[in-house]
Amino acid sequence: MNLPSSTATPTSTSSPSDTSANSTETCQDCRSIDSWVIHTVRLRTQLRFFCTHCLLKNHPTSFCPSCFVFYDSSPPHPSRRVTCSNSKCQSLTHIQCSGDVTSPSSSYLCPPCRNPDSFSFFRPIIGQDGVRSVDKSLSEAFFCAAKIASSSMNKAVSAARCDAERRCREAALAKKRAREALEDVVTLDAKEKTRSVIPKLKEACIEISREQKPKLNGAVKEIESSGVIKNNGGVLEKQSSSSTVTLAKVKQEGDASR
Repeated sequence: MNLPSSTATPTSTSSPSDTSANSTETCQDCRSIDSWVIHTVRLRTQLRFFCTHCLLKNHPTSFCPSCFVFYDSSPPHPSRRVTCSNSKCQSLTHIQCSGDVTSPSSSYLCPPCRNPDSFSFFRPIIGQDGVRSVDKSLSEAFFCAAKIASSSMNKAVSAARCDAERRCREAALAKKRAREALEDVVTLDAKEKTRSVIPKLKEACIEISREQKPKLNGAVKEIESSGVIKNNGGVLEKQSSSSTVTLAKVKQEGDASR
């Protein structure tokens, strides 16, 4: 299968430095700008852009480096796989794909670790006419890289959704607490206002009683003076019993106001 050219046609407004600075068109590992396809993955909580070779190299435990079968978080049983002895790789290879099942697994090296300088998971075939193409093995490698990128982004979306839901719950709880705190402030403010009004009411009552006391005393004297009448003979006669009852009521009201 022939591959389309990945080299952008230069224009008068773009420069090679600007093209290499664009992370979506440049592999962030090997810095290649002619890798045909750049895969977007989430690696160690960061969004990264890799070519096919660098993507597979950075996910050694996600596939078999010989047959390019994607494990999808379900690697083969330990009895059916061989672990690479390189501590920096730790790739998992099917026993039937290892080629030498008689050798102990402690000394097994996967294909990338056997030739670290010259090995490449995805190196397109360039014909005499300069056209690049891929065979079945390269297609399987590219397809495996695409599956890894898709799985990685699906996990990133799920993680982002969970984070968004968690933030929504926290925001709702914070809103509820803020509303309760505001209600408490309003209640406390009402209590403080009530406490400040009571002394003022007491003072107002005392002032009113002080103002009414002289008036009551004057009224009592006036009633007492009007309750006694002089006769021509100089003998005092008391008013009727109704005047006496009225005077008693006025005194009682004065005492109550005090």
